Amino acid sequence: MQNNTLTEQEIADTMRDMVLQLLQLDMPREAITMDTNLLEIGLDSMSVVGLLTDLEGRFNFTIDVEDLSAEMFNRFGNLVEFVKSKCDAAV
Repeated sequence: MQNNTLTEQEIADTMRDMVLQLLQLDMPREAITMDTNLLEIGLDSMSVVGLLTDLEGRFNFTIDVEDLSAEMFNRFGNLVEFVKSKCDAAV
């Protein structure tokens, strides 16, 4: 399946699994909602780097430094929207 054919829901579900694995959280995938603050559930500067690297590899796009902002991690939905836009642009 090409990245540009992925729905926002498919991207969000994959990203939830990635976050849970990266942070080694024992919680159901559904516990991470679009409004979840990733910093509040344990994402820190080191895990941000790991997550971004994992996202680039999984969804096959490159993240530029100027793409990044703190707001991206304040709400899971912001990060999902960012990844969806990168996937859509990688035609």
